[in-house]
Amino acid sequence: MFLIACAISAAFMLGGVSQAQQQVNEKELRDWADRGDSEAQFELGLRMITGEGVKKSPAEGVAFIEKAAKQKHLRAQHIMGTLYEDGVGVKKDLAKAAEWYRTSADLGFALSQHSLAILYEDGKGVKKDLEKAAEWFKKAADQGNPPSQTAYASKLEMGSGLAKSTAKAALWYLKAAQQDFVPAMTRLANMYYTGQGVPVDYRRAGAWYRRAARSEDPWASNNLAWFLATCPEENLHNGETAVLLARRALKLVAEVAQSDVQPYEMIDTMAAALARNGEFKEAELWQKRSLAVLDEDKDLAKDERKKLEDEFSDRLKLYQKASPFAEPERPGEDGAEPLPQDTILQDEGLPEGKPRKKTTPKSSRGTVV
Repeated sequence: MFLIACAISAAFMLGGVSQAQQQVNEKELRDWADRGDSEAQFELGLRMITGEGVKKSPAEGVAFIEKAAKQKHLRAQHIMGTLYEDGVGVKKDLAKAAEWYRTSADLGFALSQHSLAILYEDGKGVKKDLEKAAEWFKKAADQGNPPSQTAYASKLEMGSGLAKSTAKAALWYLKAAQQDFVPAMTRLANMYYTGQGVPVDYRRAGAWYRRAARSEDPWASNNLAWFLATCPEENLHNGETAVLLARRALKLVAEVAQSDVQPYEMIDTMAAALARNGEFKEAELWQKRSLAVLDEDKDLAKDERKKLEDEFSDRLKLYQKASPFAEPERPGEDGAEPLPQDTILQDEGLPEGKPRKKTTPKSSRGTVV
C-alpha cells in the first residue's frame, strides 16, 4: 500500500490543496462524476479507495478513476498505474501498471515518468532496459522533480545506462539538494567528502550533512555524527555533538522500525563519536557490540563481512589505546571543478573552504553512507 498511499497524497497536492483541506459533499461529487466530469470522477475514486470522507469501496473507486483516466486526466492515469503496481482494488499486474504509467508519461507527467523509469530499472512489467530508465529519469528530472534528479544523478555517477560523468552527477544532486531532498544532500556531501565530481571540500560536505540532519532521517544524523567524529580535517571535529547525533540516529531508526534495532553501522558511529569525545571505555564497549551485531548479519557477502570486521577490529584497537579514529584524506578525482551554483556555505554563514591538496590514497572506512 505504500506506493498508492504516496501517489494519492501526491495527487491531492498536485491538485492544489491537501486532503485535510478538502471539503466533500458526496452526493454532489457523485452527481458531477456521473455527468462525466473527470476531476469529480478522480476525486471520488480516490476517496472511495481510501475511505476519506465517503464509504470505502476500492473496486468502485477504481472504476471512477479509470473513467477519468480514459479522459486523459493525467493524475488519474498515474494512479491507475500505482493501483496495478500495488494490487489495490485490482489484481496486481505490473505490465498494466507500465502501460498506464506510459500513457501519462508520454504526455509529460513527471511522476509517471519516474515510476516508469523504475520499472525499466528493475525489469518489472517491462524488459529491463537501463538506457530507457535513464531517459525517463532525465525527462522527469528536467521538470524539477527532486527524486528524479537524484535518480538521474545516480545513473550518471555510476555510468548506468549512459556515459559516466561524476561532474554532471554532482550538478544534478545539487539541483535536488537545493530543494531540500535529503538523499540528494547526502550524496552531494559524499562527493565533496571524497572529491568525486567536485574538489574535496570538507566544509561543504559538513554543511550539506548538517542540512540533511535537520530532517527526521536517522541515517542523515548518523552521517553527520560520523563526519564530526572522523573527518580528516581536525578542526572540524566535535565529539560532544557527534555523540548526541549518534544517539539521535539510533533513536530515530528504532522508531522507524518500531523495535530496538541497532544497525552495526550506527553502533560503529557511536563508538567513533564516544572516542572523539574522550570516552574510550564506552567507545570500546560499543565497538565490541558493533562486531557482535555484524556477526549476526547472515545476509552479508563474505568479502564485505571480512572488510568490515577488519575495519571494526582496527578501530577497537585504537580505542583500547585511548586514541580516536580519523579517516585519511581522500586524493579526489583528477580535473574535478567546483560548483559555482552551490551557495551552501553562504546560506549557512560559513567561511569558504580551500581546495584540498592531492594526497596519496590510503585505506579507509569508505564513503559515509
